[in-house]
Amino acid sequence: MVDFCPDDTPQLKAWRGEVRAFLEAELPGGMTFDYDYDEDEAGWDAYLAFWRKVGAKKWIGLTWPEEFGGLGRSAIERWILQEEFAEYAAPSHPIIGMAVAAGLLRHGTHAQRLRHLPGIASGAVQWGEGYSEPGSGSDLASLTTRAHLDGDHWVLNGQKTLGTAAHRAQWMSVLARTDPEAPGHSAISCFLVPLDAPGIQMLPLHNMADGQQNQTFFDNVRLPADSLLGDVNKAWNQIWFGLGGEALDPPGPSPDPYRYRIVRMLRKVMSYCRETRHRGRPLMEDPVVRLQLAELLEGVEAIRTQYYESYSNAVTGITVGPRPIALNLHQAYYKEFWPRFAQTCMEIVGPMAQIQGGRWACLNGELEHYFRGSVSNHAGGTSQLKRMVLATRGLGLPR
Repeated sequence: MVDFCPDDTPQLKAWRGEVRAFLEAELPGGMTFDYDYDEDEAGWDAYLAFWRKVGAKKWIGLTWPEEFGGLGRSAIERWILQEEFAEYAAPSHPIIGMAVAAGLLRHGTHAQRLRHLPGIASGAVQWGEGYSEPGSGSDLASLTTRAHLDGDHWVLNGQKTLGTAAHRAQWMSVLARTDPEAPGHSAISCFLVPLDAPGIQMLPLHNMADGQQNQTFFDNVRLPADSLLGDVNKAWNQIWFGLGGEALDPPGPSPDPYRYRIVRMLRKVMSYCRETRHRGRPLMEDPVVRLQLAELLEGVEAIRTQYYESYSNAVTGITVGPRPIALNLHQAYYKEFWPRFAQTCMEIVGPMAQIQGGRWACLNGELEHYFRGSVSNHAGGTSQLKRMVLATRGLGLPR
């Protein structure tokens, strides 16, 4: 198996121990709550309470400048923190708020950073995402939501869809077209929108894994001029692709908790196969099951190698080939592997995997819920879109 040992100094080993001790004290046994696919009120309360504790230690914005609610720590310390959280089965922090923070750190004004980053860093303020539209999902450059200047205010009109957990948020990052004459992505701007502003209506959009996304309507929503994040008409490169601006956050991505969840689920299924007997012998000894598990392990190791590569690329600035190749190859592989992985696990465990609770539920019903979530991994674009970007931008092939 591929291994990566970031804690190669006594200081980093001590840091890992501090993170692990915090998790064992504040979240004994872990928590399987997933903000994408869970609407249990008690679960949400526990989830937000946990992340407020993390925020109180300034670990959400661990590497941010202290002025904005962080601790100014290193990228490798962030990696260790997120690796421990993912391995321990801590619920992932809503990624939307972290994406907004990344845009603020690069392109926000000082006033915008002071206003918004401490709320994200403390866990007190949640953000929704206003990017996709009914006719502009993977083809985001075709979005039709518009914003125009009226005196010293922007006026926002349009509709957004697939707003994951936006009904739990106080703010939304919204992409809108600000030049009706310019084509495609060259006229898109980003706005920071308070969800209690007049003219906003939100309707539920339930997904098949028990979560709620949303449709959000903007009807002449007036926003002050300082709601604009970055430059007018430049959001495609600045916000969507995270280019330019000030690099206030040290380079290096964090381990992806969703990909770590695949690793944890594989361990659970393998343990189930060791403990469960079929026709008088452990399920693990069945040659078909062994082949299936070997294929899953191969895929998991490929994913682990990919995020190690992403970290190396970010820290060293050295990539093999154009940047879109590695980025979109990794995303396309993961988006296709996750549902295949979940389907194979369901086949290994069998029909009992469909039971969600009670004495007959296998793996506490977690696998069935995980399977339903796996078919909804559209965030950031479908695997087909990632393949297209890989082909056109990475390899220079015609559309």
